[in-house]
Amino acid sequence: MLVLLDTGHHADALSRDVRHAVAAGHDVRILPAPDPSLRDLETWREAVAAAARTLVADDIELWHTERSVGEGVVILLTGLSGSGKSTIAKLLAERLSQVDDRTVSLLDGDEVRLVLSSGLGFSREDRLMNVQRIGWVASLIAKHGGIAVCAPIAPYEIMRAEMRERVEKVGRFVLVHVSTPLEVCEQRDRKGLYAKARAGEIPQFTGISDSYEEPTDADLVIDASVVSPDDAVDQIVGFLEERSDGGG
Repeated sequence: MLVLLDTGHHADALSRDVRHAVAAGHDVRILPAPDPSLRDLETWREAVAAAARTLVADDIELWHTERSVGEGVVILLTGLSGSGKSTIAKLLAERLSQVDDRTVSLLDGDEVRLVLSSGLGFSREDRLMNVQRIGWVASLIAKHGGIAVCAPIAPYEIMRAEMRERVEKVGRFVLVHVSTPLEVCEQRDRKGLYAKARAGEIPQFTGISDSYEEPTDADLVIDASVVSPDDAVDQIVGFLEERSDGGG
């Protein structure tokens, strides 16, 4: 006999676990989880086992997983200025808010610069601090079961790795590289930033006078010069759903 715990949350995950257990030939019983105040891990396990023996039977197999830390999600879209990541991020946040019960927050690079990182410049140190701040806020959102969609340039491998490490302690991290080529980004540049950077008017401009370190560990790579924003969102949502269902 297999006992599953119903915490009162995440019904889809519980339903999926039940289906998998039944398919594996288990006789399944569902019990309410103990009081959250017992979440000292050993105390909680003892309470679960005692409840199972009392309410079900002595001869049971207790299927226990650690307290879920994977319900929150942080999606980091990284790419050059003008790559289309902000447009994709906005549409993605809108789509997820329609199809997912979790709270969705959008942390766009430009908006974060105005509010959270208004005192920072564009030196390597300031760029690292900016993404650290985004990662900290995003990890808090994930820790409390929400979804954070982030769209800074995030040009350095070290900052993306630090963000992944921070988030994966409390939830799930998905890295999307919006790989639109530099020449396309320059053609799209309505503000003339690339032209100013090439003229030396903007120092440390990513892709021109400062490096963009392309991710080698991206979960998805999307070239927005050949993929529409809506199709890009479809790819990301499909990836999230596939992995949530145990695929890949």
